[in-house]
Amino acid sequence: MALNFSGPLARASRRFVLGAAALTVLSAAVPAFSAEVVKVSLNAPFDGSNAAFFLAEERGYYKAEGIEPAFDPSGGSGEVATRIGSGTYDFGFGDINVLLEFNAKNPDNAGKALYMLYYRSPLSIGSFAKAGISKASDLPGKKLGGSLGDGAYKLWPVYAGISGIKADSVVWSYGDLRLREAMLLKGDVDGILGFDSTIYFNLVRQGIKPEDIKFLYYSDAGMDIYGNAILASKKMLTERPAVVNGFIKATAKGWQDAIKDPKAAIAVLKKKSSLVNEALELEKLEWLIKNQLVTAESKADGMGNVNAERFGKSVTTVSTAFGLPNVKPADVFDASYLPDASIRKLP
Repeated sequence: MALNFSGPLARASRRFVLGAAALTVLSAAVPAFSAEVVKVSLNAPFDGSNAAFFLAEERGYYKAEGIEPAFDPSGGSGEVATRIGSGTYDFGFGDINVLLEFNAKNPDNAGKALYMLYYRSPLSIGSFAKAGISKASDLPGKKLGGSLGDGAYKLWPVYAGISGIKADSVVWSYGDLRLREAMLLKGDVDGILGFDSTIYFNLVRQGIKPEDIKFLYYSDAGMDIYGNAILASKKMLTERPAVVNGFIKATAKGWQDAIKDPKAAIAVLKKKSSLVNEALELEKLEWLIKNQLVTAESKADGMGNVNAERFGKSVTTVSTAFGLPNVKPADVFDASYLPDASIRKLP
């Protein structure tokens, strides 16, 4: 018996097929959900100090907030502050004190620090024991190496003033942040400025014995200041505050996870930058957690916020040393974007 493809049933089938095809065409015409793309300037080349950002990305925290971050390395906090101030980058990871100076001089382009991470400033002068640098008064006449965009160099006048030495009493050699330790290794300088962990691990990587590396900390001079924080541009704060909230929340979760499991953060870093030394970068991250992140203050109040009295004093100290009048804590730090306490709590 032959099958009949004409009649009501056949016409209904054709209508179904045509309808399904039309729906397919319409679905293709509807654009897929588009994530908010943001540019993020990190504090340095990709290393243990910023591995937590990649961990947050790997675990989908940014995606959950509808955000797609694009991370770029930098030459230090000076460059980060300029990138944020110019609006070419949406977020940054840099020294709050360098941002303070930038904002005071460029109020129309002032970004804000929104989430504190370094509760003890790691700014220091690194040297070899043979240089004989054990106190500030040993520095005049010495040759120091620094990077023009680095926070340690930008804050050198503050340190010098508090220490009672002249800022121009040393001889300077300048180089890229990634080449700074090479100047010390070659004997071109007596000491170099930077974060203790960065200097230490870069020198150890070159075979220098830990006992031969000495540090003179800015905090030893009485600079009780905060360090690196998550920064946001004025444009982001003005035009996309919801994205700012999401970025801070996702990043805070990444740092919370990195503090809990540093090895996981370094494993993700290795995927981003295959040439990193995992053992040394893990040690660097653990150093930062122990010395900069986990303090009595962050244990008591959680990560992200600042102590009002301490921060007020640090703003006065830095602004006075820079000769910046009328700088208020609110000009540089905004706590209104802090996420829930559960995310800020140390693991």
